[in-house]
Amino acid sequence: MPENLMLRQPMPDTKWSAGSLRITSQTVSASEISARLGIAPDDQSERGSLTSPRNPSSVRRETSLWIRRSGLGSDRWPEEHVAALVRLLDGHREELMRLSVACDLEVVLGFGSENGQGGCVLPAHLLAEVGALGLDVVLDLYPPTPEDGASGT
Repeated sequence: MPENLMLRQPMPDTKWSAGSLRITSQTVSASEISARLGIAPDDQSERGSLTSPRNPSSVRRETSLWIRRSGLGSDRWPEEHVAALVRLLDGHREELMRLSVACDLEVVLGFGSENGQGGCVLPAHLLAEVGALGLDVVLDLYPPTPEDGASGT
């Protein structure tokens, strides 16, 4: 006989989301991306740099990487992260188009929840703005792990 799920105590469901702008290139340096956009990154690495600076025999990066986070907390909805990044890029459309010739431009959204459930709506007007900026959207979904206590039943 199946377990009576109504008698089980509901598990707390901690959901989180994150958003960032990620620009990668084999020819344009991360410092040049910063200079051209006039926006400071939260993280960056240059092509040819070590993936692990403390290990001189680690692999060298094949691309430059430039990352700017949305600046919002992990308790905010994914669409809020996207909207914050679109606002950050307001006025930079032409430079983004020039960068897109030699760079991959992406809005990266991360989402996770303890029970493995959740979702969001990205409104059409927001997607239109993202598209007008020439940005691809990457969704990184993080399913619960056994340590989260999710049983899947």
